[in-house]
Amino acid sequence: MKILVVTLYSGENEYEQCCESVHSQVGLDITHVVIENLPNQEAHQKLYKLFNDSRSKYDYLAKLDADMVFSNQNSLKNILDKFSDNIDIVSASVHDGITNSHMQGFNVFSSNCYFHYNTNDALYADQLKIDYTGTHLLYTDHDRNILHAYNPSPFQAFMFGVHRAMKVMQYENNYPLINSSFHQKRILYWAYKNSLNNNSAHATHALVGATLVLSGDINNATLYRKSDYLDIFNSINDINEFLLDKRLKSDSLISLVRVLGLIRFSLGGFKLLISRVKKRISH
Repeated sequence: MKILVVTLYSGENEYEQCCESVHSQVGLDITHVVIENLPNQEAHQKLYKLFNDSRSKYDYLAKLDADMVFSNQNSLKNILDKFSDNIDIVSASVHDGITNSHMQGFNVFSSNCYFHYNTNDALYADQLKIDYTGTHLLYTDHDRNILHAYNPSPFQAFMFGVHRAMKVMQYENNYPLINSSFHQKRILYWAYKNSLNNNSAHATHALVGATLVLSGDINNATLYRKSDYLDIFNSINDINEFLLDKRLKSDSLISLVRVLGLIRFSLGGFKLLISRVKKRISH
């Protein structure tokens, strides 16, 4: 099988191990391409356009971020074994070092997929329209074939928290996507538990970044370049003395209401209800 693996790189600490792990895979004909130091949305659009242009040359197309590492030489083959005639996308969970938990994910696409690469946005750069005739398999990979952010730099962990919190707040969206907001808030809660239970400095750096977003000190609607936030990070003297937002210490729906505010939460909830009613009617 011929596989195209594309990596987006913007200074991640695990990058060398990421590349080494790709080259260590056995039993597969792999081409590895790296897209470096582009703004988030532009980088993803370039990636998915490359996928389109490569569909005739490869059996499968995979996105492996620079902070992801194959844990063993059979990792990619193990995930490809999940494909069958009626499956066009496989999404495997990754084991994340900042939260010490499983997260989505690592995505592999069959060559049947066609990517509308300009339909994403800067905040949800990985969400775009994809045409395919089969099904999408999502699963929790208990074998931990992919490790994610297992050795991040302090700034990298800080940006993990910033980006997740941006997806919680969705500052420019009057009708926030409640499901996404709740999911991202829960990820930050897992980081809090990892910080509390395992004294994880990585998790603490992420919580500092998230706190600055939830408090409005960082109120960008989208993540453009990670380097834009370096001055803010460098201005923090001691993360252990930093006062974390108390709302990060819970994953309850009430804590999400407190984060978004009652009005925005209600508007987002109403939009979610309407979309579910329309979907049920259409079926």
